[in-house]
Amino acid sequence: MKKVNVFFSLLITGLGAFTAIAPYSFAHVCEVGEKVMKCHWTGRIELFLGITIALLGLLKLLSSDAKYQLGINTGIILNAAGVILTPTILIGVCGMKSMHCASVAKPTLIVFGILILAATLIQSFITWKKK
Repeated sequence: MKKVNVFFSLLITGLGAFTAIAPYSFAHVCEVGEKVMKCHWTGRIELFLGITIALLGLLKLLSSDAKYQLGINTGIILNAAGVILTPTILIGVCGMKSMHCASVAKPTLIVFGILILAATLIQSFITWKKK
């Protein structure tokens, strides 16, 4: 059981870190110019959510207690939902489909959110089943 927790903790930490750096590296959002675009604010929120998910993933390494794991997973699930909802519903990205933020950043962040959500739900199910 401990190996499963370590695996999922490291996986979630890594995905959270990639979520945090994506808008400022390989899936960059628009830079601030004359006008601040919506994707700029999406990038800032994703940075915060990614760091939070990575820290929660590291906290999962501290204990193998099932209740502790499920409690931390609840926080990760809520943050993963934020990762998905921020570029789609809450803030959004630039309206032009040809912009990098709309064609690359938005799908990348959605995929990371889904992967984090799936990993957390799988680990929660395994933990709950063993308990």
